[in-house]
Formats: sequence, C-alpha cells, structure tokens
Amino acid sequence: MIRILLSLAVAAAAYFGPWLQDSSNEILNSGVNVVAEGSDFVGDTVECLMDGTISMTGDCAPSHGILGQLMAVTIGLAALSAVLSIIGLLPLIGRLTSLVTIVAGIAAMVTFAWFAKELLTTEGAFFSDFRWGAYATGIFGILTLFAGLAGLRGDDNN
Repeated sequence: MIRILLSLAVAAAAYFGPWLQDSSNEILNSGVNVVAEGSDFVGDTVECLMDGTISMTGDCAPSHGILGQLMAVTIGLAALSAVLSIIGLLPLIGRLTSLVTIVAGIAAMVTFAWFAKELLTTEGAFFSDFRWGAYATGIFGILTLFAGLAGLRGDDNN
C-alpha cells in the first residue's frame, strides 16, 4: 500500500509542485512564470496524452529539453508504478511490481539531481531558487526506492 501512495506522491509533487522561483526571468529563459511548476515542463505532453496522442515529439514534446523529458519520464514511471502496485497487491505479482517502483524512485532522484546540476552550473541559480516541488520529488523518490526494495523481500508470513 505504501508503494502506491509514494508513487502517487512522486507524480503529484513532480507535476503540481513548484520547482523554481525565477524572479529574474533569466533562468531557463522562461519569461512565462515567476514560479515554474512541473506542469510548465510537461503540460503539453500531458494534454496530448489526455487527447489520446501518445507522443513526446513535435507539439507534444516537453519543454526545456532534457529537464522536461526527465520530468515526463519520472511522472510516467510513478503513475505506472502506482497502477502496477494496485495490481501487485496479489502475492506473486507484488515482487515483480517492486522493480518498477525501484525504477520510479531512481528516476525521481535522477530528475532532481539533473535539475539541480543544470540550474546550479549552467543557469547560475541557487538552492534558494528551488521550491518545494523539486525537493519533494527527490525525497519521495528516495522513499519510493526504499519501499520498492522492501517489497522485493515479500511478506514474512508466507
């Protein structure tokens, strides 16, 4: 059950959470929002998915290059992990879905790390420019990784 909740928390924090306070409008050349949320990175991709178009190219491409692509993969893996973890409540399948949960946790951590690296080194941002959505995605990613690892061992009752 915790794998489901943590996977949903990763997806929600990555999509709905604010990632960056860009008061100068120079970071990521956004010029759109003072606060960049996860939906600013992957909003077009999610809209295409809701319309039935499964694509990450053209009009459906995430914005801001690799940062948007990593965020889209993180949100997609977290959602997939939550769905599979619901199915994984069955005893045999549970251990198999733990592998997807582990990958979703790693993807969330990599997304936060890449985001931090890019913004600190190339964009001149500071950690004070980051907002709770970025940190929550990284922290929930770590917890999701641990929940997936715990799910590999199974129940002690069997």
